[in-house]
Amino acid sequence: MAIKKKGAKKPAPKKPAPKKPAPKKPVSKKAGQKKTSSSPKKRGTKNTVHVPSELKKMVIGVVVLVAVCLTGAMLADIFIRKPARPPETTRKAADSTAPQPDISTPEDMDTPPPVFEDISDLPPKKPQPGLMEKNGNPIVYEVFDGLEDIQKYPSAFSEQPEDDMVGMEEDIIRIALIIDDIGYDKKMASALHALEPNISFSVLPWSPFGKTISRMLAEKGAEIMLHLPMEPMEYPTVNPGPGALLTSMPPDVLIAQLEKNLKEVHGVSGVNNHMGSMFTTQANQMNQIFTILKKQDLFFIDSRTAKNSQCRASARLLQVRFAERDVFLDNVQEVAYISGQFEQLKKIARKYGAAIGIGHPYPATLETLKMELPKLKGEIEIIPASRMVRIPG
Repeated sequence: MAIKKKGAKKPAPKKPAPKKPAPKKPVSKKAGQKKTSSSPKKRGTKNTVHVPSELKKMVIGVVVLVAVCLTGAMLADIFIRKPARPPETTRKAADSTAPQPDISTPEDMDTPPPVFEDISDLPPKKPQPGLMEKNGNPIVYEVFDGLEDIQKYPSAFSEQPEDDMVGMEEDIIRIALIIDDIGYDKKMASALHALEPNISFSVLPWSPFGKTISRMLAEKGAEIMLHLPMEPMEYPTVNPGPGALLTSMPPDVLIAQLEKNLKEVHGVSGVNNHMGSMFTTQANQMNQIFTILKKQDLFFIDSRTAKNSQCRASARLLQVRFAERDVFLDNVQEVAYISGQFEQLKKIARKYGAAIGIGHPYPATLETLKMELPKLKGEIEIIPASRMVRIPG
């Protein structure tokens, strides 16, 4: 029998062989659990695209491309394209050295001044200083002098009522003077009226001092007309200004604009056209205008800016008192030229018994009238434009 010795060590138990670690099963990520940096999905190239960032880059690229295209177009327009030549028509030319009209402070203005385009003059007439707006642009008007083919009326008084003939001598020749474009210069309007009280003043609607001047002159007994803006052939290159009647307007808009213009000027007794080389050739629209004039018992004087004007026919149809301009006095603002035009006016008046001249509030026109009007005494009488009109036969 074997005897166990005290203190003898027990044999160490055999260690089991290390087990191979089982392959880790993929653990599904719980909601809210962050991915660790060791996640294999983070390693390598990205598989997703950041859509907002890419869209932002695309928008910026488009904006840059558009800006480059616009810049290129502007440069091409400035350095390559030649400016179009403005239409040939008579203007009241701008001159930086020209005397400016008396313009009061903005507080005195009835309405903001209209804007007109600068139009080149007909050669060989030399541009002259004219009536200017505050912004430095000249006031433009149209001129048509081809009246040789017009059958003149034998006498402006051949069909006038007897009441209009009271105090008129048979052998006296009559001239009516209309000054257009009133509404910019108070002192000039007062000076012209003081020179000849029977001058008729045609006021532009919506001009800076149109209401003030028309009221002032009417209180002094002057005859006031509406200088009605109408569409010219060169529209929109040539702008007739605020309140213009355009051929594109439907009848209700056209009539509403006319009525507004009539209310804008104080004491209107008649109308003549400002520009209108296109509008006055439109029979239907002139009929619409003359319908309103007939209702308000207003006369119309055709400034004759179009050879084929329909104004006379419309006046005959609607029985509106009517006359036509014979001479533009101051196409060129020189005393010698205006004096020559005034002589032409007197020649027509002597031949037919009456004539109508249209001028503008220029210093040269005022100076010429100061010289010419005293020469008329005993031969030619200046009368208001309303005494020249009659219903065409």
